[in-house]
Amino acid sequence: MVDDKKIKSLNQRIQKAKENSNPTLNNPPRSFGKVMKIVVEIVAAMAVGLVIGMLIDNYFETRPIFIIIFFLLGSCAGILNVFRVAKSLQKN
Repeated sequence: MVDDKKIKSLNQRIQKAKENSNPTLNNPPRSFGKVMKIVVEIVAAMAVGLVIGMLIDNYFETRPIFIIIFFLLGSCAGILNVFRVAKSLQKN
């Protein structure tokens, strides 16, 4: 009887140790998600600015000027978005 209780207790402790030994498999890293969100924000804003600049340049046939202008505007918008995301992450 005593041996059965000891064995059950040992099995329970082993199970708890297995569950606690690798918590990263159960909970993915949150910092990676935060970094990816910031990267997507800035890259998307730059890409949108670049596409708008290309479309306007093709329409008016003024090759590099609007691409440069809207790329810079998109970059500024991306940086502002990064600041907003970082500010919201600090609150959490």
